[in-house]
Amino acid sequence: MVQMIQGRVVPVLLAAVIAGWFAVTAATQTRSDRPSANVAGQKPPAPPTPTGRIGGRVLAADNGRPVRRARVFVSAPQLAEGRATLTDDSGGFELSELPAGRYTLTVSKTGFINLAYGQRRPLQPGTPIQLAEGQQLTGIEFRLPRGGVIAGRILDDSGDPAPGVSVRAMQYRYAQGNRQLVPAGTAQTDDQGSYRIWGLNPGDYYVSAVARNAGGGRGFGTDGQGRGGPPGRSQPTPDQLGYAPTFYPGVPSVDEARAVRLGVSGESLDVSFPLMLVQTTRVAGRVTNPDGSPTTSGTVNLVPETEPTGRGAFGGALGARIQWDGNFSIANVPPGRYLLRARGDNTDVPQYAMQPLAVSGGDPTTLTIVLAPGGSISGTVTLQSTQSAQVPDLTQLRIVAPATDFQGVGQNPSGRVAGDGTFTIEGVSAGLHWIRTQNPQRGWTLKSVLLSSRDIIDTPVDIRSGQKLTNLTLVLTDRLTEVNGTLSDERGNPITEYTVLAFPFDSSLWRPQARQIMTARPDQNGKYQIRGLPPGDYYVAAIDPAEPGEWFEPAFLDQQRASAARLTLGDGDVKSQDFRLTLR
Repeated sequence: MVQMIQGRVVPVLLAAVIAGWFAVTAATQTRSDRPSANVAGQKPPAPPTPTGRIGGRVLAADNGRPVRRARVFVSAPQLAEGRATLTDDSGGFELSELPAGRYTLTVSKTGFINLAYGQRRPLQPGTPIQLAEGQQLTGIEFRLPRGGVIAGRILDDSGDPAPGVSVRAMQYRYAQGNRQLVPAGTAQTDDQGSYRIWGLNPGDYYVSAVARNAGGGRGFGTDGQGRGGPPGRSQPTPDQLGYAPTFYPGVPSVDEARAVRLGVSGESLDVSFPLMLVQTTRVAGRVTNPDGSPTTSGTVNLVPETEPTGRGAFGGALGARIQWDGNFSIANVPPGRYLLRARGDNTDVPQYAMQPLAVSGGDPTTLTIVLAPGGSISGTVTLQSTQSAQVPDLTQLRIVAPATDFQGVGQNPSGRVAGDGTFTIEGVSAGLHWIRTQNPQRGWTLKSVLLSSRDIIDTPVDIRSGQKLTNLTLVLTDRLTEVNGTLSDERGNPITEYTVLAFPFDSSLWRPQARQIMTARPDQNGKYQIRGLPPGDYYVAAIDPAEPGEWFEPAFLDQQRASAARLTLGDGDVKSQDFRLTLR
């Protein structure tokens, strides 16, 4: 919550969800190690070994005992692969020979909640650590909470234990800017139908169960033995009855499900419910190439309409392989509405098909699916350099074309840039796609995507089946914008609890994956930095979000406008915006 008092932005500090996760005291010491002067005819001396150090202890939050063999990991742009160590018998750790830089420090151990330095809420980014040359930052103390537990029993339609059932605890989280239901923990029921999911963060969970008959597994047998289904049942065909994916407390969809709320290290041990027995269907058919010949390899998947992103509320789509003659068969499909996705891999360039499908129980569905070839995107990458002494290696750069609706079939297509700056992305499924870069060198960013001299960097391209989109020009620049400043209280003490958010005046850009929405956490000195915003007009605000990613919601952004600072950025502009906050 943010209020205006005498023209200042005054955030009201919300009670921390997880109090006492860490405490820190820092003893610092700066060294200045200068290399000796060169002697004529001798090779210049090797650079001195970095002498920075980060150290501390990891303790259990519930009893204060040392947590042994916890993994402590630091990452920074100066360390290509990061640095890791394990805590000793006293819970102590030390990471030495660290160069100056801005570090992220995390701790993890099985059975405990992963924790980042400065983290106050589940999944929230931690506080970066700004380490000076030779600085000794010691006395960091992590209080590591144990993970929460959800447990219970899964029963069949007769009230008997259901063994071998996959159970998942899922949460709504922001992924790629969209709020989605994603798995957070899994387990399988034992012979008594019991399951236990552990190591969970605090929060609200939706629990689902999927029996083995779902997704092409064995249906209820016809041999009188009840194989794949309830003991003793005999059915005329294997596709008449099956267990549908079921949500706690025994309902067919997440919209009807009851959330299970966990506190820090909380346990909910009686989340028990029966599976839903429904009339199922076999979805089968034939997949052909555009010329009518059979597709000899590939996959067909059914994604529930409620999970169009393909992440799968039930841990994966129903699916089958395409056989040598083009035929496929998916058994035991529960009634519902699905998105059918097919991909053929028997040609040099993947071919695709995607269509809605309604399945009603008991009536076999026979389909003929005609694949269409994917499109291609090609062009050239150019550099707009003004200040960098080192030109990036273009061959390490990849160009990607993610689908705007996250409904692409398979992995996002990508193309590696050649030494002459050219690239080609093959097998792009039909639909709307962004053009973006992966792995740009530090200090460089994508400035524009030109098609016939028109910049389409913030306009998705509509790719049709078999289309060849050519002559794109991607411009990378080293003229990065920067917004920096400090967060402090009325006495000038640094504040690290908040997140700094920059978002555009133009509300049409308030969408997932927008380049114009960025956040930064202040370091232990209260300093923050946001680099690479496109030129334009921006709001900048200090916020205390309830969950990471909610700043992509238009309603959330609209609430921040009244109390936000305003600034305009041009190419390469560096501007400062300090926040003096009153914490209540």
